[in-house]
Amino acid sequence: MAVIHEGNNSLKERANKYKLLAITFFSIPIIYIVAFIMGFYFNGPHHLLPFILGWPGLYFWKKYTVLRSGVQGEERTANVLEGLPSGYEVFSSVHLSTDSGTTELDHVIIGENGVFVVEVKNHNGSIYGREEDHTWTQHKVGRKGGEYSKEMRNPVKQVRRQVHILSDYLKRNNTKVWVEGVVYFSNPQVYVNVTTVRTPVFSSSNELSYFLTNYEPKRKMNASDIEKVKRLIAN
Repeated sequence: MAVIHEGNNSLKERANKYKLLAITFFSIPIIYIVAFIMGFYFNGPHHLLPFILGWPGLYFWKKYTVLRSGVQGEERTANVLEGLPSGYEVFSSVHLSTDSGTTELDHVIIGENGVFVVEVKNHNGSIYGREEDHTWTQHKVGRKGGEYSKEMRNPVKQVRRQVHILSDYLKRNNTKVWVEGVVYFSNPQVYVNVTTVRTPVFSSSNELSYFLTNYEPKRKMNASDIEKVKRLIAN
């Protein structure tokens, strides 16, 4: 079983923040309704004020549910990666500094056969696209049966940028190793039909695990390299 190192998950922090804001705003009309039953209420148009103040709660709750989906995807992926053989170490929510700020990598896996960056997506529906497209298309069926489509950012380009950032960070710290990027769609209700050559895309946990454990790196790491990468990622 792989060793899991959990970092500071900004996605989870943002989700919890929006959840707290939603509950706070929702509580205003609820408290007023209780007060109304007990005989306290505002007169005239002011009677609507608590309900107006509670309206932003819907916006914050919607933001929370979107972010919660991403958190669930990352947690589902962490459970898959934990099942990797002994000798692998998984670093979740890795923060690295760049010229434009700080970026967060969902998962960095370090094993004898390489260093991997796994970008996690928790989309459902059907995903279509090609490796070099700027955006991919997501087809979904709504709760009432209506079909609709929307564009999503190409995750292959996203993980390539993350691979570049991690590789550059390691080089700046005198550690030159090959880093491989992977995209993983973790939602069991997803169908992925994309064409890629350079960057693998998976929607099966078994295929992801097989790829990570059977990957043949372009340049193998020695024991010293592995330990240096672990120390640098953990910092």
